Amino acid sequence: MIEFKPRMWTLMGVSAMALVGAAACQPGGEAGTSAADGEKAAASSTAGEGEGEGAKPAPAPAAARAGGESGEAGAANAYSNVDPASWLGLRVSHLSGFLLVAQKSFEAGQVDEASVLIAQGLLEVYQPDAAELDSKVKDLKPSYEAVVAAIDGKKSKAEIEAAFVKAFKVTQAAQSSAAASDSDVIKGMLGIASGLYSGVVHPDGNDPTEYQHAYGAVLAAEQAFKSAQSNLGSMDKKRTAQLAKDVVALVALFPSVTIPEAPAATAAVTAAASRAELALSGIK
Repeated sequence: MIEFKPRMWTLMGVSAMALVGAAACQPGGEAGTSAADGEKAAASSTAGEGEGEGAKPAPAPAAARAGGESGEAGAANAYSNVDPASWLGLRVSHLSGFLLVAQKSFEAGQVDEASVLIAQGLLEVYQPDAAELDSKVKDLKPSYEAVVAAIDGKKSKAEIEAAFVKAFKVTQAAQSSAAASDSDVIKGMLGIASGLYSGVVHPDGNDPTEYQHAYGAVLAAEQAFKSAQSNLGSMDKKRTAQLAKDVVALVALFPSVTIPEAPAATAAVTAAASRAELALSGIK
């Protein structure tokens, strides 16, 4: 079974991320904050969710930028590179990546791993922004939890597959409710995929969990593109065709749901994501 490694503190809520941009504009905004200090501050913030949204989130911006594993920090940075109006939609798409890779895992016979992947997505992506998501989209968390319950309850294959289908339908409705820019969501997911993959390949051993999280982000980027392909094509058919090829090339760097013995080099994934983003940026 894959290792369960929650990193909720690095992926703060949409409201808190709004403060990151403001803090970054202040002189010396990042000075004097160590990785340990950032993690402690954010852990304290997330642990105190019961105190209500009114609690001052001042430590959170520093925590988001300080330390952490490179992949998770890269994922957080992807949010700051798109219009804040699209952050909620990007959050939904980011969460859907865990469902998409979990479905791949389930189809490969890795049933318990599929359950863990969805639980990781809920903890790392949904929970930091639960209040915002719960107020603006319907039934998102319950639909994901229903898949976990079906898997953990040893339901039949048909029942588990039906739970996946329902969760994807709820996700699609949530994405529509978020009313995010298609381009922003695709761009954000490409950035998240690239950022997460930066934590995969290491000389002292590769990270199978980050590989799956990055793969999920790639699948979510692909899904976001397919949903927007017709609209993008109406604006620029040639560049949209190129983007389609670039997305296919990026997905091809993930040949299996579990990390291969020789995973793609970090530079290869970064370059593929960058090429896709370049094609996307030319579509006006």
